[in-house]
Amino acid sequence: MKRSFIIPIIGAIILFAFNANAQKKGKEMDPAAVKPTSVAAPKPSNELEVKIYETALKYGDIEVARNAIYALLVKHPDSLSYLDTLARLYFSNGNYVQCALTSKDYLTRDSANLFVREMLAISLSSLNKNKESLEQYEILYANTHSVFHAYQIAILQYVLKRFGECETTCAIILSDPKAGEQKVSISADEKNNQQVPIKAAAYNIRGVMYKELNRPDDAINSFREAVKIFPDFALAKANIEAMTAPKKDAPKK
Repeated sequence: MKRSFIIPIIGAIILFAFNANAQKKGKEMDPAAVKPTSVAAPKPSNELEVKIYETALKYGDIEVARNAIYALLVKHPDSLSYLDTLARLYFSNGNYVQCALTSKDYLTRDSANLFVREMLAISLSSLNKNKESLEQYEILYANTHSVFHAYQIAILQYVLKRFGECETTCAIILSDPKAGEQKVSISADEKNNQQVPIKAAAYNIRGVMYKELNRPDDAINSFREAVKIFPDFALAKANIEAMTAPKKDAPKK
């Protein structure tokens, strides 16, 4: 009988072989490395569209706000500020296809904007464009050296079955002191999330990878290290149980 095996994946939560849907692929941003989180307001202006935009946001009407930004972009096609705002409106509403398109357009003109790049990375991950998302996270990490971005890279490398790279990235995370301080949200079950130290999450990723590489002893040791760091880590504990529980005999015919 196959037992379920669990790993957290980025953003839109995705379940893998062994029921690997708890380590998140994507929708979180690094709060330390990339600063602005809310929708960027257009620069103060007397233009009617800006007033419509501001009023629409006041009353939570994202569609009207977005239409106002489109009108401003038609009038000011070279404005990066309006394009940035449009990308954030799409992102905040979970419109990942449109966010990816607008973010890519933005980055062709300003490649240094890390917030827009992270929106692009998350959007691509949420659309299961994992290779493209990985490329964006690698650029982010090269600029931020953030353990959070390294964590996203490790998960994507696992998803893409680039296990050698994943093992190297996990080692980088585990050697970073900040990995024991920063946390990520990981699904404990269908209804609840846990805030887990990234170091523990990295050990769990590594354990799942070792399981897939048929290295059961290394896998169990990695899961146990995860639980040492975070004793309430539901996924790592479930993975230990899945690997150590006695196998049931096949039913007799």
